[in-house]
Amino acid sequence: METIRPTKGTRLHTFFLRYLLFLSLGVILLVVLLLCLTMFALSTNIVLPANYAETQISISRDRIASSSSVTADMIPDLVDYAVFSKEGKFLAGNLSEKEAFKAWDVMKKDQAQGITQFYSFIERENEICILRYYLVPQYRSAIMRKYLPNPQLLDILLFILGVITIATVLAIHFGRKLKKKMFGLQEAIEKIQNQNLDFTINPSGIREIDEISISLEQMREALNNSLKQQWESEQTRREQISALAHDLKTPLTIIRGNAELLQDTDQDDIQREYNNYILKNTMEIEKFTKELIDLSKMEKNIVREKTSVKTDAFMTEVEDQMRALSLEKKLQVDVQKETLPTLILIDEERFYRAIINVIANAVEHAPENGKVTLAVEGAADTIQFTVVDSGCGFSPRDLNEAAKQFYRGDSSRNAGNHHGMGLYIAQSIVQSHDGTLLIANDLSAGGGKVTITIPTDFALA
Repeated sequence: METIRPTKGTRLHTFFLRYLLFLSLGVILLVVLLLCLTMFALSTNIVLPANYAETQISISRDRIASSSSVTADMIPDLVDYAVFSKEGKFLAGNLSEKEAFKAWDVMKKDQAQGITQFYSFIERENEICILRYYLVPQYRSAIMRKYLPNPQLLDILLFILGVITIATVLAIHFGRKLKKKMFGLQEAIEKIQNQNLDFTINPSGIREIDEISISLEQMREALNNSLKQQWESEQTRREQISALAHDLKTPLTIIRGNAELLQDTDQDDIQREYNNYILKNTMEIEKFTKELIDLSKMEKNIVREKTSVKTDAFMTEVEDQMRALSLEKKLQVDVQKETLPTLILIDEERFYRAIINVIANAVEHAPENGKVTLAVEGAADTIQFTVVDSGCGFSPRDLNEAAKQFYRGDSSRNAGNHHGMGLYIAQSIVQSHDGTLLIANDLSAGGGKVTITIPTDFALA
């Protein structure tokens, strides 16, 4: 199938170039703003220029050189000082002794600049005054100088913080925009995952995303056609099985009827034995045919109306059938009932079939003269049916697969008298009642345990 490419829309790289363009414009505006703030601070003397201390030293130099002694009030703001004798003895100043001798060493080396500081030397009559200063902008306020980084460092920090903020805001904005562009794509993928193929994808405006959307549309169409063909094939198969099962009923009825008539005639032992084989196997085929018909009806998902059924009357029918099924093996039947609702809202025929299928499975796997128990208990939000047999229990594989279609179990539990549809049909019926069917082993009896639970939506007090 030829891929149809969109002729309009923005390329994905163009989308990201827009992000870079807006980021660049934001950074430029941030630089301009910081420059304007710096110029304003300098013009209003909130921040002093970098050469402020050097200018003040030039103004105060003559006074310091000619005065009888150097005092702190002579020293300009933002300047530290130290006074030495001609012999290099530290006399006074606000520099520490270590800093003062460091300044002295700089002077002796005939330098005016240290590593990070600048120095000015003033010759006096018997003394030398060394002034230390910095060529960086400074705040006029002493409080600001104490608690804030210098203006240069503050500008750098504000620039970094501003760039991070602009990048984050733009990333969130463009991320949301891109997510919105991809929303149709994400929605389509979720629908495909949920096997909902009835959808169309609206164009996003970005070519690459639209190309993926077109591919998804083509995949959806191909998958829809494939599933439709599969569904039609499955429907045909079900109808063929159902038709075959119904067609088998007529010749089976004739065979069984004639075999039963033959029983009333004079027969020798061999003829009687062969006739019994015919009857036994005819009954097995009839049973299998009935299961196929029931299975076909369920697979068609025919919605049947549920009715309010008297619990006592329903349980009487179940008990009677349970005792009838147990007669051949001479099983002990135990029925326990507790807190039953007066009415239950069920599809009586089908739910009865589900319970009987579970009971028949238990009877089949119980040993001769064993025991089968049915416990029915009503609760605030459920009604529960539990069937336990005294057989060998479910194997680990049975616990996982016993309710699967056509599963007949392993040789340790399989009696060979069923076709692997009883529990499958029972589970399907229970699920149609919004209930659950759980398969386990009973620790006390040692046999298998099957529990059917339906919610109070279907149980009426």
